Amino acid sequence: MSAIDAMQKELEDIELKLTSARKAAAAPDASEKDKADLKLIEQEYLAAQSKARRAETGSASAGKAGDHPADPKKKLDKKLDEALKGTFPGSDPVSFVEAAPVNEQDRSLPGVSSTRKSKGE
Repeated sequence: MSAIDAMQKELEDIELKLTSARKAAAAPDASEKDKADLKLIEQEYLAAQSKARRAETGSASAGKAGDHPADPKKKLDKKLDEALKGTFPGSDPVSFVEAAPVNEQDRSLPGVSSTRKSKGE
């Protein structure tokens, strides 16, 4: 039994619990505990649905979601690949903005000033 099949089975089991909890909460002699149990089971059902959806989409892109390369070049290539996928199809070149690190020797560089004089001077 695959992981997706196991999650589907778990989802079916929670659906059965949800059905009986709804009947118990809708009964005329239902207690506050029955109603609170229904809310908890509804939350459990929604969480199981989300988990099953993530498992289905995760199996299609296995190895890509948690793949974070430590090598800076591989990290840059991965960012560019993701940017390309995000902008496809498009006519503009792929780019992303990332702040460049400031080196200590760069802090002492002089500022740029205009040395051009106007024609009248």
